[in-house]
Amino acid sequence: MAALGFDFGLIVAYLINFIILVVILRAFAYKPVLAMLERRKKEIADGLNAANKVREEAEQERSRFQSELERARQSSQEEASQIAKGTADMREKILAEARQEAATFKAKAQAEIEAERAAMQAEIRRQMVDLTVSLTRKVVGRSLDEQRQHELIGQFLAELGD
Repeated sequence: MAALGFDFGLIVAYLINFIILVVILRAFAYKPVLAMLERRKKEIADGLNAANKVREEAEQERSRFQSELERARQSSQEEASQIAKGTADMREKILAEARQEAATFKAKAQAEIEAERAAMQAEIRRQMVDLTVSLTRKVVGRSLDEQRQHELIGQFLAELGD
C-alpha cells in the first residue's frame, strides 16, 4: 500500500488516536453535554408543568371570581328589589294615611258646615218669628194673645217651607 501512498502504521496510529479521542470526548464532553441536555429538558418540562398548574389555578380563580360576581350581582338585585318594594309599601302607606286624614278632615269640615247651617237656619227662623210678630202687631194694631201668635207663626213657617 505504500505505492498508493498509504502507510499502514500511520493509519493504525490515526485510528488509535481517533479511538482515544472518542473515548476522551465521550468521558469528558459527551456525557456532561447529555446530562446538561437532560437537565435542561427536565427544567423545561417542569416549567411547562408549573405554567399549566398556574394556568389551571388562574382558571379556577377566574371561575371562583365569576361565581362570586354572579352571587354579588344577584344579591344586589335582590336588595334593590327589596328596597324598591319597601319604598313602594311605604309610599302606599303614606298615601293611605294621607287619604284617611283627608277623609277625616272632609268629614269634620262637612259636620262643621252642617252645624253652621243648622245654627244659621235656627237664627233665621228666630229672626223671622220676631219679624213676623212685629209685623203682625203693626198690621193688626193690637196685641194678639200668645196662642194666636204661635198659630200665625206656624202657618207662616209652613208657607215658607212650601
